[in-house]
Amino acid sequence: MELTRLGAYSLAEIEQSLRGDGLSLQVANFRCLIQSDTGLLSTPLHLLYRHYVGSMTPDGFYDFRVTLNRKRVAPWKPNEVEFGWEGHSPFPPLPLAQTHPLFEWGLNWCIATLSGAHAVVHSAVVERDGGALVLPGDPGAGKSTLCAALALSDWRLLSDELTIVAHASGLVQPMPRPISLKSKSIDIVRAGFARAELTLPVHDTHKGSIAYVRPADEAVDGWTRPVPIRYVIFPRFAANSEFTVETVSRAQALAELMSHTFNVGLLGQQGFTSLANALAGAECYAVEYPDLASITSWIHSTCRHPA
Repeated sequence: MELTRLGAYSLAEIEQSLRGDGLSLQVANFRCLIQSDTGLLSTPLHLLYRHYVGSMTPDGFYDFRVTLNRKRVAPWKPNEVEFGWEGHSPFPPLPLAQTHPLFEWGLNWCIATLSGAHAVVHSAVVERDGGALVLPGDPGAGKSTLCAALALSDWRLLSDELTIVAHASGLVQPMPRPISLKSKSIDIVRAGFARAELTLPVHDTHKGSIAYVRPADEAVDGWTRPVPIRYVIFPRFAANSEFTVETVSRAQALAELMSHTFNVGLLGQQGFTSLANALAGAECYAVEYPDLASITSWIHSTCRHPA
């Protein structure tokens, strides 16, 4: 099967493939086959995934075969979209306009669920100087906005959502994907970074308004270069607060990361040990910040060189 950058295809070709036998897409080391009859997926895929390789004539083995198809709930209700994986749906259907966010959320679920040989932590992660900076955070902590700001400067995006740590090596496996921004963060990134390429916002999702930032070509190409964890920062955005930094012990950081691990129930002692080993040389901090400029300035100066 011949693989071509998705950007080499026209929107019409991508749409035809989605409605036909499926669009083959290589996302890091995962092969995905995507089908959709909604007419709402080709445009964001063409923008966000144009540097990824794929094919209009799919064949062979796929890690994920997913569908996003229209679903009529009742004759008097508008169409919804349903995410399908291997013949069943792990999520309830959503309004049709949310087709693209549902694809991104569903693909995250597939990767997190099926990455059995790795610990998968819900956190953003970027790289510079050969070391990874992990950014865990609860909703509203600002991790995705911070991740976008770093990835649009001189950090390499490894992932917006999933820090994947290999058991055997303890290294972070890159999974560069579009960066999800919510509500006010959309305007902050659009105004602050002229080169950022964003999708149009999708409104009224369960997370509010959602838009996605296209990852840099260098990040997409760098998926074969795993790196060790050098820093873990627990960010917390608080408007009108003072900028504060607190050193966190590796034991505290490990406990917190385990609480953010998707497959912790499957990993047992192996997962705990692999994450502990991955943090052995890391510096860990909790940072409360009032604005994006203050924390990015601190990160650029503090996390500048190899430890």
